[in-house]
Amino acid sequence: MGIRQNNAIFNKVNAWLQRDVKVNAVIRACTAITCIVALITGTAAYATGIHSAAVKEAAETIKADNADYSKIIDKYNEIADKYDAAEDAIAEADTLKSGIKDLNSQHDELQKKVDAKKAELQSLTGQVDQAKRNSVSDGVWQVGRDIDAGTYRATTEVGSRCYWSITVSGDSDNILQNDIPGGGYPQVTVSDGQQLKLMNCGTFTKQ
Repeated sequence: MGIRQNNAIFNKVNAWLQRDVKVNAVIRACTAITCIVALITGTAAYATGIHSAAVKEAAETIKADNADYSKIIDKYNEIADKYDAAEDAIAEADTLKSGIKDLNSQHDELQKKVDAKKAELQSLTGQVDQAKRNSVSDGVWQVGRDIDAGTYRATTEVGSRCYWSITVSGDSDNILQNDIPGGGYPQVTVSDGQQLKLMNCGTFTKQ
């Protein structure tokens, strides 16, 4: 068709649209609906894009958080192992301390017993020394050095071979007293500076 024919048709359609208000309103309504649909579709697509980006970002954040959480768990397990080891060491140290305390207590008790025995031994030693000085048998004894001065008597009955003598100390020939009792429980009295000799008389003790 020619340009004139096209213009004529366009003018007719336009005149028709202007005449028929209902048709014009319908066309405008369709145009508005088309725009709204396009707007909604575009908005939905935009929202979908935003949602996808948000989901992706959230996924990456969760992944990073999981990695950090895994590191935290590993660190916690490491600290827990060290804590358990420390607890075991402390328990062992407490056991050792308790053992040492018990040993110290036992040592103190033993030391007390040892000290008591030492004191007892010293006492017995003194008693023995004193008994030695107050008890004589066969031999020569210096009064004041070996034995104490005093009176000594036989602890058992003597035999016929018993002999005793008292001399001046350092001079065995200077006899002050002597006797062969022949039996019984003889006794002698000696002073410092003298010497007592016993032969076959058993034991004499100080009275």
